[in-house]
Amino acid sequence: MNRRILIVALVQLLLLCGMVGAKQYTLNTGEQILLETQPIDPRSLFRGDYVRLNYTINSLALEELVGDDIFAQHDTVWVVLRKDGEYHQPVSAHNRKPDTGHVVIKGTVRNANVSRWNAETQSTEPFLRLDVKYGIENYFVPEGTGRELELRWRDDEEKRVDIRVAVDSAGKSGIKAVLVNGEARYVETLL
Repeated sequence: MNRRILIVALVQLLLLCGMVGAKQYTLNTGEQILLETQPIDPRSLFRGDYVRLNYTINSLALEELVGDDIFAQHDTVWVVLRKDGEYHQPVSAHNRKPDTGHVVIKGTVRNANVSRWNAETQSTEPFLRLDVKYGIENYFVPEGTGRELELRWRDDEEKRVDIRVAVDSAGKSGIKAVLVNGEARYVETLL
């Protein structure tokens, strides 16, 4: 009986180490890019202090991008990003990973809107906007600092909060650092 418990514990430990190792691989080997953000909600009773992030790349207007234009909820989407000024911006969206020299980030379609209301013509018109999740929408901060960060963000229009993200060759992404006015405020480390 003790041997079975030991084997189960060892398997669980190996799985945990594998998950941590996979995230560290992405953070250490991925190309680092800068994304523009807006805060949403800094606190969860069950999860502690965190900042819920909304990126400009979370909402994609497919009419402004090249690539594929047929997506449904829960589909995988590959978004090609190109540096434009200080930030990386989406240039195309695809159903399969494209072979390109640019950063390609993998996401999941949360919602696909296929029309919009035109107030001038009083009718709906074709339009496809994707709401995409990349797995980098939450970032846990030291306890007691989430509300402070969110309030500074909201109250000070001069305050800029950006996120440095590492994207590996498989399209997986991880938050490398939270920058406040270009200065690293929170940096992700192994220990």
